[in-house]
Amino acid sequence: MITIPEIAVFILSLAIASGGILISSHLRTTYKAGFMSSLLFFQVFWFTFGFYVPWGQIIIVTVLEPVIEPKNLEKITYITLLLGSPFLVFAWLMYLKLTREISNMKFSNRLIIGFLAFNFFCIPGIIYLIAKLTGIQAAVLVKYAVIITSLLYIIAGIYFLGAGKRKMLMLYHQDVRTMTFWLLVLMAAQHILFFFSDAHAYVKLAFILLFFCFGGFIPVFFRYRADLSKLLISSEDNVSFDRFCEKFEISKREREVIHEICAGFTNQQIADKLFISLQTVKDHTHRIYGKTNCTSRAQLIRMVNEST
Repeated sequence: MITIPEIAVFILSLAIASGGILISSHLRTTYKAGFMSSLLFFQVFWFTFGFYVPWGQIIIVTVLEPVIEPKNLEKITYITLLLGSPFLVFAWLMYLKLTREISNMKFSNRLIIGFLAFNFFCIPGIIYLIAKLTGIQAAVLVKYAVIITSLLYIIAGIYFLGAGKRKMLMLYHQDVRTMTFWLLVLMAAQHILFFFSDAHAYVKLAFILLFFCFGGFIPVFFRYRADLSKLLISSEDNVSFDRFCEKFEISKREREVIHEICAGFTNQQIADKLFISLQTVKDHTHRIYGKTNCTSRAQLIRMVNEST
């Protein structure tokens, strides 16, 4: 029987997945940077694996445990993991592509072919040989393989972000450092819980929640923490202020508010100058932040100055 904590975590997982994909889609349409597409595809594959394997196994165990022997049930859950593994492989592929694109590095077809060959041929072959030579169950070896390869890929992504020249980064260096730190923390916590997930049901639920948080972290970080003003410098070195406003669907009154913000006026001064209430200025500012993905006046001013 599915418990109340499982239902609660499932709802949270669904909310994180939905919110993350919505934010990624918005970022993708707002900015022309190619890595936003990689981010969206990473999330699609990551969350598909999350619902197909961890949640799929919980549902299978809940439904079939009363009618199937434990040994056969274990085989079914193992088969579910194998069938869902391609989603995880492609999620990591998109993650590595994302990190290289942020660092302005090309992700060549040779790298893609090598990555896929390593995951679909080398790793299964190694697991098969170890199982034959040592007698260790393949399911146990797969569990360790997931842990090791995931740590390998997260470290590789962090290396790509750190290897890129600071001036060539698509994001500001401080934002990249902060993002890589939290990615490493989330991945470490997630794998510690994964290693002990069979010990207790609540530990497994905590692992699943962290799994979805890892998938939703990057778009949330981009939307609410990172300064994306670098991405506004398009193929044109500079665009007109009118073109900037058209791009972000800024209304006539919001344009006036942006002008005054860039001139250094406070909200009260803007209200007095435009003959509107203080609350109206705050409402306009809030909408401007939402349309441009800014979180502060300084970020908005920098975005306008660098783009126009």
